[in-house]
Amino acid sequence: VQIIATGGGAFMDPSLRAAVAERGTSVWLKAELPVLLERVDRRKTRPLLKTGDPKEILERLMAERYPIYAQADVVIESGEGPHQIVVDKIMTQLKHACANAGMDAPRDETPE
Repeated sequence: VQIIATGGGAFMDPSLRAAVAERGTSVWLKAELPVLLERVDRRKTRPLLKTGDPKEILERLMAERYPIYAQADVVIESGEGPHQIVVDKIMTQLKHACANAGMDAPRDETPE
């Protein structure tokens, strides 16, 4: 099992979405605007957010991208809280997806 974390805009590319659909399972870690604003406030390295008001930019990006991101095979609400909660949600959904497809489920090898 390999996990590839793409940048936010990568999934907008139709050819990349097709390649992911052909070879893997896409997972969208969805977050609401307040959560995103809190996250980006901690990390000032986001190039797209350096050109104006982060809230306005994120609202525009969400309007553009969320309908495309919704095409992901698995959608996980990634709100506030420990990362392990999100990891557990992802593993649960992937195990269900694998079971429905008749595939071996991924092993949970996350460190304690």
